[in-house]
Amino acid sequence: MTTLLGFEFSTLAWIAAATLLAFVVRGLSGFGSSMVGIGALSILLPPAQVVPAFLAIELLSTVHLLPSIWRQVDWRSLRWVIGGCAVSTPAGLLLLAGLDPNPMRWLVSMCLTVIALLMLSGLAGRLAPRRQPGPLGAMAVGVASGLLNGAAGIGGPPAIVFYFSTAGAAVSRATLIAFFLFTDLYALAWAGGTGLLATAGWPLIVVALPFALLGVWLGSRLYLRLDEASLRRLIWSLLVGLGVLGLVSAGARLAP
Repeated sequence: MTTLLGFEFSTLAWIAAATLLAFVVRGLSGFGSSMVGIGALSILLPPAQVVPAFLAIELLSTVHLLPSIWRQVDWRSLRWVIGGCAVSTPAGLLLLAGLDPNPMRWLVSMCLTVIALLMLSGLAGRLAPRRQPGPLGAMAVGVASGLLNGAAGIGGPPAIVFYFSTAGAAVSRATLIAFFLFTDLYALAWAGGTGLLATAGWPLIVVALPFALLGVWLGSRLYLRLDEASLRRLIWSLLVGLGVLGLVSAGARLAP
C-alpha cells in the first residue's frame, strides 16, 4: 500500500483532521489542543510517538503568538503558577511510576466536567472568588498542575479553571498560552532526554505542523469575532466537551 513518511493515506487524513481541529481550539481558547489532538491521534498511532511529537507541534505552532499577547499575560500570577508546576512535576512523575494513571485521569475529567457545567449554568458564579488569590493560591494551582501533568499527563485543568474563573477572558487566554508554552518546553526537555523525538516523532511533526499552523490561524480569527460573554460561554462549553472526552478515553483504558 502507498505510504508517505511511513503513514498510509487514511492515517494521513486522520492526522490532518485531528490536528486542524485541535489547533482551532488552541487558537480560540489558548488551551485544549493536547486533550483533543493526543486523544484523537492515539487511536491510530502509539502514544510514545504521539505525545512528544504533539508537544513539539504545540510549541512550534503557537510560540509566534507570544509577542501579540505579551501585554495581556498576567505575569504576576503566572510566575508563581509556573514555579509550583516546575517543582511538582518530578513528584508527579514519581507517582506515575507507582500508580495507574487512568483512574486519576477519570477523576480529573469528572471534576472538570462538573465544574464546567456549574460555571456554564451560573450556579457556581456566586462561589467563585471576587478577585484572584495571591501568590500562595497561584503556587498551589501550579503544584496541582505539575502533579497531574507528571502523574497523568493532564496538567491543564487546574490552571484553566483558575484563570477563567478569576480573570477576564482575554487575560485568561493570553496567560494560558504562555503557561502551556512553558509546560510544553519543560516536557520536551524530558522527552528529548529519553530519545523519543529522535525516532518516530519527526515524521508526525512534518505531516501535522502545516495543519497546526492553519488551525491556530483560524482559531485566532474566530477569537477576534467573539465578545467577552460569548467567549466565556464557549470556553465552559468546550471544557464540558473536553471533560467528557477525557472520561470516555480514561474509561476505555480502564475497561478490561
